[in-house]
Amino acid sequence: MSIYGLYLITGAIGGFLGGLLGLGGGIIFVPFLFFIFNSNDLHSGYLMQSAVSTSLACVIISSFSAAVKHNKNKLINWLLFEKMLPGLILGSILGVILITALTSDVIKIYYGVLLLMISSYLFYGEDKIYINKSKSHRYINTFSLFTGTISTMLGIGGGTITTPYFKFYGESMKKSIATAAACGVPIALLGILVTFFLNTVFGIFERTIFDFIDLYAFCIVSCTTLLFSYIGAGITYKTDALLLKKIFCISLFLVGITILAY
Repeated sequence: MSIYGLYLITGAIGGFLGGLLGLGGGIIFVPFLFFIFNSNDLHSGYLMQSAVSTSLACVIISSFSAAVKHNKNKLINWLLFEKMLPGLILGSILGVILITALTSDVIKIYYGVLLLMISSYLFYGEDKIYINKSKSHRYINTFSLFTGTISTMLGIGGGTITTPYFKFYGESMKKSIATAAACGVPIALLGILVTFFLNTVFGIFERTIFDFIDLYAFCIVSCTTLLFSYIGAGITYKTDALLLKKIFCISLFLVGITILAY
């Protein structure tokens, strides 16, 4: 199969699962792009950075498409989104800086370990029988800063972190997924835009995230994911919450193991 066909498959799978599970598609985009670039001898000097940066650009499209569908289904907690936004913005800027500073091997380890930890927590954690809507989200500013930083650095859109956090504090699985999808848009978009502004005005970075993005992969994957993320988000509304949780956990675990073992 040609490399362009592989990009199409990456966009379709990543977009569908991203919309279905609120992940922004990043947990699929990063490993798929990593393997595609590696097998075709692309970006050999900065393989992981290129996979992460290209994924981050694609997450803007997939998260926005999924958020539109979730909003139509009235699943997004916009008040919670507004509380998360300041930390997500600052964290996304820090994450983009870390992409340019860390090596591919370090980013790969962080990525794999984080996915395994989150999948284990969700799989073994007890489900809440009652949802307490009045329960406050503790440490939300610190958490949103951490989420923006790690998610941008790993190109995953934030859903792998925000979904379990929202669920832990009483949101239903479906609303957690939908709100996580909305949070993925500023995580991916603002970090890139602010970094571009800083480099254009002050010339701070020797290399920026734009130097790592593969334009061919971005164009093909993002166009494909635009459709499939919308479809996945629509299925979320009709799917059993327990089944969503199982799919979510298995997806994270398999990707984490694959990245660490490669």
